[in-house]
Amino acid sequence: MNEEYFKRGIDLKRLYLRFLSRVWLLIMLMAVGAVAGGVAYQVARAMRMPVAYEAVSKLYISFGMDESGEIYQYYNGYTWNDLLDTDPILDRIMAYVPENASREEISAATKAEILSDIRLLTITVEGSTEKFVREVQAAVEKGLVDYGEASEELKRIEVIRTGDPLRVYWDDRTITACAGGAVLFGVIACLFMAFFYVLDESIYVPGDVEKKYPFRALGIMTRKQKGLQPYARELKANISYILGDKRSFGMIDMENHSDVRRIDLEKLLNAGRDEFIGGDGEAGGLTWSIPKEETKRKKKGEWEVVPFNSNALSQEECGRIRELGGAVLLLPFGEDVGRKTARVLELLHNQDCRVLGMVIAQADEEFLNRYYE
Repeated sequence: MNEEYFKRGIDLKRLYLRFLSRVWLLIMLMAVGAVAGGVAYQVARAMRMPVAYEAVSKLYISFGMDESGEIYQYYNGYTWNDLLDTDPILDRIMAYVPENASREEISAATKAEILSDIRLLTITVEGSTEKFVREVQAAVEKGLVDYGEASEELKRIEVIRTGDPLRVYWDDRTITACAGGAVLFGVIACLFMAFFYVLDESIYVPGDVEKKYPFRALGIMTRKQKGLQPYARELKANISYILGDKRSFGMIDMENHSDVRRIDLEKLLNAGRDEFIGGDGEAGGLTWSIPKEETKRKKKGEWEVVPFNSNALSQEECGRIRELGGAVLLLPFGEDVGRKTARVLELLHNQDCRVLGMVIAQADEEFLNRYYE
């Protein structure tokens, strides 16, 4: 194997085409990530969120008048928060609270706000149980009513609305969690795809063969025999040049389908120029047509391909390859057969069997047409 192969740069065109062929996997993983993110958020929201209840009361304040006849209007939200923690109000509230509650717990659980109108006081009670919130809410309401009756600055405080304790939840961010999961899985998928691309020793184009092996890349055999021009002519020209006047050679198929590949290769080599017909194929290239009838006997001067499977090479097969003057290796398109190929090349080297070159078999026409356009 060519050592410079491991120092090769990234073929951006090939990387782009390989990414396109697996974009469905990226989309699927992003969808899985979105579902996983949403489910994980809902589970965390339901199980890990602290249990809390909250009740809101609305009280109306009627202000008294001072000695000059002016109405006391200096109460605001901050003033009421401070007042709730003072003894005159807190003592009245504690008179209605169950004995097991402390003054500190009541102070921490209650909050007073004046949102707009200074006569409208909003009391919020929060606690870990519905019972606690309900009891504290009732105690605060009664304590403030008592304070309104006793205060000189106020005429009275009356409760105008009492809300039931409700469970407090986090803000619903399911969409954000789904988007985050999709992005996370997408990034991980891209990193894995890049990682496997670096480790990928599969052959896609002749340039890969020449970078990886010290042998010639003779050409390409396409998968559906469409889009063959100029691939068929290039392959025939290269094999003809390598063999000269000889018309027979060995062929070793790394996928072990040598009988089928032999028929395809012989048809290609024995086709005349008029049988390479131009036209639009399904893959966007040109098509190759040959007569459907086959003669059992080969005509004089026709190419003869002797097939060998990579897993069936023995001393006899190697002797036959030496008699033929060498063999062509067929490497499957997009399949990692690097280790198997290294084993076969080592055997051929030890048996003094000449490797004439390498051919990419079962190539994807659409990939090739996009790569070379």
